[in-house]
Amino acid sequence: MKLSFITVLLCVCCLGSFCLQAQAAYFDGMEAYRQNDFQTALREFKAVEDDVKALYMIGVIYEKGQGVAIDHAEAAQWYRKAADKGNSAAQYRLGRLFERGLGVEENREEAVKWYKKSAKQGYVDARQALKRMDAK
Repeated sequence: MKLSFITVLLCVCCLGSFCLQAQAAYFDGMEAYRQNDFQTALREFKAVEDDVKALYMIGVIYEKGQGVAIDHAEAAQWYRKAADKGNSAAQYRLGRLFERGLGVEENREEAVKWYKKSAKQGYVDARQALKRMDAK
């Protein structure tokens, strides 16, 4: 019984340590981003690719061409990874790329799908995009 308790305790401690390291890398990435050090931000975000917020920020960097060439196709890939994990901002931005045909083939149905997922989570810009698209 003592052995299983110790094993569980060790697992929890190791997992907690990993989570703290990942969180630190994300925050280091955000700090670099705020200071316009986009190369460092990109490196830090890529170090924690399993973090949905980091995935989203990588997409932002590629979409805006911050420290890298503008690459909408690359941005769409990162947004999709974050969107598939439920990030409402990434769902909105992915929808916008589909609506405009930037980095992906223009696809109104796909845009609406992603806008709806984002709007369902309360993302205001997605709700406005849906209203705008209904008006067309």
